[in-house]
Amino acid sequence: MFTGRKLPLTLAFVVLVALAFGASCKGFFVDPVLTTIGVGPTGQNIQKDDTLQMSARGTYDDGSIKNITNSVVWSSSDPSATITKSGLVKAVTPPGTSTISASLDTITGTATVNIVLTGVTAITVDPKTANPKVGDTVPFTCAATVSGQSQQVDITDVATWVTSDTTNTTFDGGNPNILTIDSGATHGEVVTVTVSYTVGTVTFKDTSTVTVQ
Repeated sequence: MFTGRKLPLTLAFVVLVALAFGASCKGFFVDPVLTTIGVGPTGQNIQKDDTLQMSARGTYDDGSIKNITNSVVWSSSDPSATITKSGLVKAVTPPGTSTISASLDTITGTATVNIVLTGVTAITVDPKTANPKVGDTVPFTCAATVSGQSQQVDITDVATWVTSDTTNTTFDGGNPNILTIDSGATHGEVVTVTVSYTVGTVTFKDTSTVTVQ
């Protein structure tokens, strides 16, 4: 005689369990959390008035990766380059190096863009020779000769510097770019310093000879 009442009670119990299970499941399916932002391309050289489209890829705590180029806030650290809300960089005032940042929530990713000169015909490193002792430092600069300009343009900050002895000589990357002769360098060692500057598809180079005393 309890059959008629037992069925509605059972159905009610099943409904309550289903609702509880559904509510609890929502706790498991939370939105993934952004952990890092990758920005690219980086280290590109662009000439005055040229543009470069940047992209941003977000990595989340569930391992997923999404294109978030149109969701981030873009900014440029240097007036040599501007960037639009969609991530389009424009070269404005060469030479210069700008750090391009893409931010979303509390996460920021960065890349660099080099704004290069047009009309470069040659570059010159200074000094051309040096004779430091172990422990000494040598300040270097580099200037570009530009067609139509009577004065050279300082490109020390945006040029690429390489030393033939990467173990015992190091650059600090400033302006001037300071070369330090470390303790491992040997008397009489000849170190070649090579500086390069790329404009479009052309790379200009100059060298300096450093002889350790």
